[in-house]
Amino acid sequence: MTLALLGAAIIVIKMIGAMSGYDLIEMAVNATRPADSGGWLAATR
Repeated sequence: MTLALLGAAIIVIKMIGAMSGYDLIEMAVNATRPADSGGWLAATR
């Protein structure tokens, strides 16, 4: 049940992002990315 709600929420967020011209998921990922180490690619290597 929780996964279904989460999936629906992600789809709605992506639809709103597509309509407004912003990818909100990507913006959130960029906001949480460790900036001092050059991002997730550098952090996971």
